[in-house]
Parts: sequence; C-alpha cells; structure tokens
Amino acid sequence: MENILQIIAYMGIIVFAVSGALLGLRKQMDVVGVAFLASVTGVGGGTLRDVLLGATPVSWVNDPTNIAICIISAVVVCFLNSWIIGQRLKWLLYADAVGLALFAVLGAAKAQEAGAHPFVAILFGAMSASFGGIIRDVICGDKPILFNKEIYISAALLGGGIYVLVPADWMSNEVKTVTATVLAMALRMFAMVRGWHLTFPKYPDELPPAE
Repeated sequence: MENILQIIAYMGIIVFAVSGALLGLRKQMDVVGVAFLASVTGVGGGTLRDVLLGATPVSWVNDPTNIAICIISAVVVCFLNSWIIGQRLKWLLYADAVGLALFAVLGAAKAQEAGAHPFVAILFGAMSASFGGIIRDVICGDKPILFNKEIYISAALLGGGIYVLVPADWMSNEVKTVTATVLAMALRMFAMVRGWHLTFPKYPDELPPAE
C-alpha cells in the first residue's frame, strides 16, 4: 500500500508542478519564475498535509527530491512551450484536475493513517488537494478555481469519500485507491467539458437598506 501511495504522491507533485509551470508561461515569466511557481504549486498541498499532521520538518526540507521533481517538470514544460502555446489553459486545467484527484486520495489516506475521524479525513483530502492550486492562482493574481461556480472541491470530496468510506472487505486498498482517484478525476474533467456546476444562491444586485 505504501508503494502505491508513494507513486500517487510523485504523480501529484508532477502534475501540479506542470500546472504551475503552465500558468507561469501564460503570465510570461522567465524560466526561474516558472520553476518557482511550479515548485510552490507542486509541494503546496503536501506541505499543508504534513503541517496539519504534525510532521516537522515537512518532507521536502530534509529530502529535496520533491523540489527537484518540480524544477525538472518546469524545465520540461518550458522546452515544450512552442508546442503547447495557445493550448496552455486547456493543459493547465487538465493537469490541475489530475493533481486534484491524486492529492485528494493521498491526503485522505494519510489522515486516516494518522487516526483522523472519517469525516475529517475526507475534508483533509480536499484541503490538501486544493491548497497548491490556491497558492498558484493567488501568486499570479488570478481568482482561484475553488472560488468559481465549478465542480472542484466536490470532485476532491468524492475521491476522498470513496477511499475512506468504502469498506475494506469490498475491495483491496490498491483497487480502492485507483477507483477513488479515477472517479474524482473523471468528475472534474466531465464537469469542465460539459460545463457542470452545482446550484448556488442567487444574490440581488443591490441589498435593501438596513432598517
């Protein structure tokens, strides 16, 4: 089980780093800026996860492997810039969707291992899945996807919920991990393609004066 979680961790770091690099290129940053944005995006969710679980120092402080992965991912994206130019937003959204699903399941799994209540573990997965993207968007001055009327956190909650709530005797942990990740990813991607969103309150343009 540890092996598949480690694979998910590396995959999540790579795709979130790619999403950060893509946004950096859209903002016309140089390679150093792109690498920096890729790094904070790639390790942001894991850092929040480690801090909340009391892991000090966080994993990348003593082992720079994760940072190296982010920088390498950023350099590769820079080299491919001429090929992906004009489609950066599409690739950014897809990379973000994959990272969201991976980190939602990983965060929920880590929280469950630490003895968290199932409800808390699911929320924990959603928080760690969205934090890297929030940092990325805030640094670049964009409105985080989380605050748009899109199915985003809902997809993370689905992935974490499947991982935490499906009984162990129904399927092995490995199968459950893959299933939760794929379904969370599919929900987010279908929502992007189909324009799905949850209902939301309608607010009047002008509030009546207070009495």
